[in-house]
Amino acid sequence: MMFRKRLLLGLALGISTVAVQVTSAAIITSIERRNSDKTYPQIAGPLVEGALGYVDRTYEYNQIPVALVDAEYIKVANDDKKSQYYELDVTLSQDATLYLLLDNRLGHGPGLGGRSGRLWDPYLSPAGMSWIIDAGFVDTGADISVHEFGTSVAFKWSSVYAKDVSAGKITLLQQYDASTDRGRDRNMYGVAVVPEPATLLLLGLGGLMLRRKR
Repeated sequence: MMFRKRLLLGLALGISTVAVQVTSAAIITSIERRNSDKTYPQIAGPLVEGALGYVDRTYEYNQIPVALVDAEYIKVANDDKKSQYYELDVTLSQDATLYLLLDNRLGHGPGLGGRSGRLWDPYLSPAGMSWIIDAGFVDTGADISVHEFGTSVAFKWSSVYAKDVSAGKITLLQQYDASTDRGRDRNMYGVAVVPEPATLLLLGLGGLMLRRKR
């Protein structure tokens, strides 16, 4: 009995160690942007309150949904909201959930600089972003805010879209909002990733083995 307990304890510790190694490894291994001469994006993280969202602005992420806390993310160029043929390749080392943070003002027409978009949803087709739905991203119902220092309405809100993806390269496309002056008064969409729940899966396996032993 004592040997069995030690064996199961060792197995549980081994599973936990593997899980930590899997989830702590860098998920985003490289990025490549095309068709833009704006400031080049950067791999960043963790995503926490006050983290900078852009390489060309001092805007910060706030009110971060629980699922995105400590996520890896990409500091994109906000000026790329006007890059018509924008493409961003994101290469992942493991299966993950990929999140897009979409300004709620997208597709709503011009003159929205003084609106937060808090109670809105983005209209993707008028914004030239039907590719997001075609690619299988879905609205999670969660929102994240971007703190724009020095603007008339400091907090702007974005909807969180998500898709489970496999390891490898994913290509993201443009935010060339045709409903307004090509993106004026919008923020460029953000990108974040979290690993698949490897820890929970492995711990669940350990629990199943314990039940079988009994």
